[in-house]
Amino acid sequence: MALEGLPPLLRRVVLALWAVTYVWLVFFFFPYQCMELNADLGWPVWQTGLGKAVGLFLIVAGVAVMLYCTGVFAKIGRGTPIPAAPPENLVIQGLYRYSRNPIYVADVAVWLGIFLFAGHAALLLYAVVATLAVELVVRLWEEPDLARRFGSRYDDYCRQVPRWIPLGSRGS
Repeated sequence: MALEGLPPLLRRVVLALWAVTYVWLVFFFFPYQCMELNADLGWPVWQTGLGKAVGLFLIVAGVAVMLYCTGVFAKIGRGTPIPAAPPENLVIQGLYRYSRNPIYVADVAVWLGIFLFAGHAALLLYAVVATLAVELVVRLWEEPDLARRFGSRYDDYCRQVPRWIPLGSRGS
């Protein structure tokens, strides 16, 4: 969806609606549906005080990372994490020095946090399936698109920074 031709205010409204819809679907609607499915299937619910505390921490930390990285995209990348308005510049600053995909890492943290907080087994399944979907999107669409748009600079970045989390080795 090309938004370049839209007036700036309309462009911002469309992007905001896209972002709100995405957040509502992947962090509220689908998890709620999973809890309903969990109840319908009679699957277990594991809730503990520690799980709730760790889950809440992961949710808050994940949201903080998402907001921070969205700001970095706007300021340095002159764009957004939304595919309809991608950054004009390759973003390799901030948390992007340590992970090529800190927003997706934050998404996974939030999904795991929701599972730990609510305890429904179906939420763990959702976290796994959503994480696998992210892996496919990154490998099959985002990385080839970034390589096409940013060329050797992106290739160099990939050699220096791991796709997900830094575990001692560089690149992946």
